[in-house]
Amino acid sequence: MKRGSRIEELARLVHPRDGHRKIFAMIDAYLDESGIHDNAAVCVIAGFFGGISGWKTLESRWEPILKNHHVALDEFHAKDFVKRQRYAPLLNELTTLISGLSKIHPVCFSIDVNDFNSLSYGQRKFMTGAIVKHRKMITSGCPSKPYFVPFQLCIKNVCDSAPIGGKAHFFFGLDKPFAGYATELFAQTKSDEYAFPESDWKTKDRLGDPSFPLAKETPQLQAADLFVHLAYQFYLKHREDDSLLMDRYSPLLTRCICNLMVKQDIGHQNRQQLIATLLNGRKTLGKDWLSEFNEGLPKE
Repeated sequence: MKRGSRIEELARLVHPRDGHRKIFAMIDAYLDESGIHDNAAVCVIAGFFGGISGWKTLESRWEPILKNHHVALDEFHAKDFVKRQRYAPLLNELTTLISGLSKIHPVCFSIDVNDFNSLSYGQRKFMTGAIVKHRKMITSGCPSKPYFVPFQLCIKNVCDSAPIGGKAHFFFGLDKPFAGYATELFAQTKSDEYAFPESDWKTKDRLGDPSFPLAKETPQLQAADLFVHLAYQFYLKHREDDSLLMDRYSPLLTRCICNLMVKQDIGHQNRQQLIATLLNGRKTLGKDWLSEFNEGLPKE
């Protein structure tokens, strides 16, 4: 099988050609994470989304660039490469490729781990996906995993960019620890059992399916891997100097974000942002709002 057919193989996982009515207006998103290890100060979910033609172009050009620098596809690991000066020419070429793909767009959200942990247990459950119905949490969320806050923001923003009547499908690395919960979160979001008609997420009907290919075989995931590690380095510096701007941090990161669709597709969740989300949740839930969520929040 030609390497160039890999994107079509992946697309069949979520766009099956089985004779059913097809929705042609689809976008694919490839996301990765950084900073989910113990004692991380920040964690980041980031990647790119776009149509299949842009992804096919990236795939066809990614591996030849690696080969020109004597790197096999399954040897590319951004975490190691961004630390070594000898890989700077390779990373320059890869990010230049990304910047030239006008139909592939970045999405990136981060969270300050200490600020997340400062929330109450119930607030952390709600922030990581727990659903409230009739003044009870009917799902558990994932209160010990702050990365599910930026994870959900990435998912929502990509769906917001999908056309009406279309779907946004998502690809994550098979070896990622959030694969199980991600699958559960997708299922409950699309389930009528957990429907919440007053939700302010108006595009969740565009949520497609998650798939988990091997990153070592998937250039699209490797592009997300490179982006998320550059973004992680930026947000570590941003904690020390919050005036630091992502598009001025480094040429590599600037190229990764140059095709930003809307500025709201990149954001950082500190305590102020988290409180704002909880206040919005209180307003949206109305009578279903739980009193224990009010800990540390301004009075109504």
